Amino acid sequence: MSKFSYKAVNQQGKEVNGSIEANSQVEATGLLRSKSYQVLRVEVAAGSMTMPQKLSKIKNAVSVKRYTKPGAADHVLLFRQLALMLRAGNTLMQGLELCSEMTEKLQMRKALVNILVSIQGGASFAVAIEREGKKFPPIVAKLIASGEASGELQATLERLAESVQRDAALKRQFIASMIYPSMVTLAAIGVTLFLAISIVPKFAKMLEGKSQSLPGSTQLMMDVSAWLIDNGLFLGIGIGGGIFLLLAAYTTKGGKRVIDGWLLYVPFIGSSLRSSGMAQMGWTMSLLLGSGLTVLESLRVVGSIIDNVRLSQCFSYAGNQILSGRSLASGLQQPQIPLMVQHMAGIGERSGELENVMKELGQYYQDQSETRIKKMIAMIEPAMTLLIGGLVGFVYLAFFKAMMQVSAG
Repeated sequence: MSKFSYKAVNQQGKEVNGSIEANSQVEATGLLRSKSYQVLRVEVAAGSMTMPQKLSKIKNAVSVKRYTKPGAADHVLLFRQLALMLRAGNTLMQGLELCSEMTEKLQMRKALVNILVSIQGGASFAVAIEREGKKFPPIVAKLIASGEASGELQATLERLAESVQRDAALKRQFIASMIYPSMVTLAAIGVTLFLAISIVPKFAKMLEGKSQSLPGSTQLMMDVSAWLIDNGLFLGIGIGGGIFLLLAAYTTKGGKRVIDGWLLYVPFIGSSLRSSGMAQMGWTMSLLLGSGLTVLESLRVVGSIIDNVRLSQCFSYAGNQILSGRSLASGLQQPQIPLMVQHMAGIGERSGELENVMKELGQYYQDQSETRIKKMIAMIEPAMTLLIGGLVGFVYLAFFKAMMQVSAG
């Protein structure tokens, strides 16, 4: 028999640590569960480990992934696993216990341990998740509270996994669409600097001592190159300092609000942000309304999960308007909210089909967001190609003119 160390939660909701002898890890877990323990971790005790087990433990300990913050993929996996375990007949406590054993990330495991302890202490699943703060999106606690109240926790977890996965896909899609233009822009800047700082000065040195005047394009290229060599350091410091100040301002509430508002009016980027925000709003509102939450509660949740602060404030304002007795459609009458959303919200309110209307809006704006991103990439690609080609072409034209003039005497 081998010796296993364990961490578990007893019937009083307290964490206990100890060791137990068993033939396998599965048997050790079964023995602990027979004592009504909620098992959090079972592993071979240090003195009983074989060399492969020690190497595996060291490998897990030094894994960077183990210490990273849980993301959307981890939340989706957790909700799907819990739903599957509930469908298989396990209790919520058993499901959480198994999930805590399977998760690789320490922060997620700690959160699940805290949730187990809170539930053992008499709290509901929703309250236990809410106590974990920012480790879970705000929508999670609201939906789980609704699922517990209706007795449909399994279905709620499945819908929640779909919602988190869909929102994460929208964000990934937008970020991915920005990578290509950014890389091409950096490439254009790099090519320009290389030509101006490395190639042009050598060409200028070759033309020194020639009494004849140079073509205008060649002289312009040499003047720009000389200016960059003399002032490039100050220009780099200025640009770097500006970017640093912009990023620093974005970490403050006021700065983020101003920058997010400005981004909504940037061509292509603003329309893509607005479309993805409306898609997220439509899907989330539909999910929350279908789970029994009120329009006011749904708006507050939407306001807390939208990344763009300016759009988030629009939904918070709409919630305040509902509190003062106005309708959802009138509360959404704001410059940042598309007219279609305002009109469709009014139709949904009058017909009593607001949940379905919001679902349709979510699908429409998700399709629109994908279309806008594809169109933006399709337009940026040739524009960047022309920009880089134009810069290189101008330099070679200037070289060619100068060489022709020098060779002609």
